[in-house]
Amino acid sequence: MIGFIGIGNMGGAILKGMINSNTVQASNIYVFDVDKTKMEDLKKEYNINMIENTSKLVETCNIMILAVKPHICEKVLGEIKQCIKPKQILISVAAGWSTAKLRVALEHKGKVISVMPNTPAIVGAGVIALSKDHDLDISELEEVKALLKGNGLVVMVEEEKMAATTGISGTMPACVAMYIEALTDAGVSNGLSRDFALQIAAQTVMGTAKMVLETKTHPAILKDQVCTPAGITIEAVVALEEDGFRGTVIRSVNRCTQKCLDMLK
Repeated sequence: MIGFIGIGNMGGAILKGMINSNTVQASNIYVFDVDKTKMEDLKKEYNINMIENTSKLVETCNIMILAVKPHICEKVLGEIKQCIKPKQILISVAAGWSTAKLRVALEHKGKVISVMPNTPAIVGAGVIALSKDHDLDISELEEVKALLKGNGLVVMVEEEKMAATTGISGTMPACVAMYIEALTDAGVSNGLSRDFALQIAAQTVMGTAKMVLETKTHPAILKDQVCTPAGITIEAVVALEEDGFRGTVIRSVNRCTQKCLDMLK
């Protein structure tokens, strides 16, 4: 049985990804959230099981996914540490909570692993980073990987690199969405309907990402291949660089990474 403590944006994305990919049957999923409306909506949509409190969830499930806001984690961990058993697995998706920090909060009860997914997990196209610092044996780790693989690419990351990983995969879906929105607005300003502009903008971003992954060609080469001398594309590239496009992206990731590191203190 799989239990979710918290079903906000990230918890909900993982849960829906698991069900949509047929990785876990809805009847084997239990959820608890302080927002009863969220639980009721999920039950109506997927027929998952609602549960009345965290203690009951821990008694019912062998694997728990902690998906609450980071500032609430300490309170929740304090509630469940009294009833968690040595063989039970706690998967935490809370930013700023390292495996070591989780162990201390649980008084070294149960088995813990820190995980950082991103919101595209809801459509099976996410990145799910698992910390290499964990308490799981090989078979348990493989079980967790299998549980999450329906949500997207599962990668193992050294604990000290989790913040940098979060700075890219964890937060950048929001920035990519902003980029798609900006492309759409540009299309509208040039006479395209909003629906059509959004469709081609999103497809272009998705197609370019797929091209990078499948051809294994460096992005700079792909860029150069379409930038003919005095052509249209190089004008777009120059305009972006005039406003410091790449530097802004790097600065954005650095700020996210530092924020994550600050939360770990």
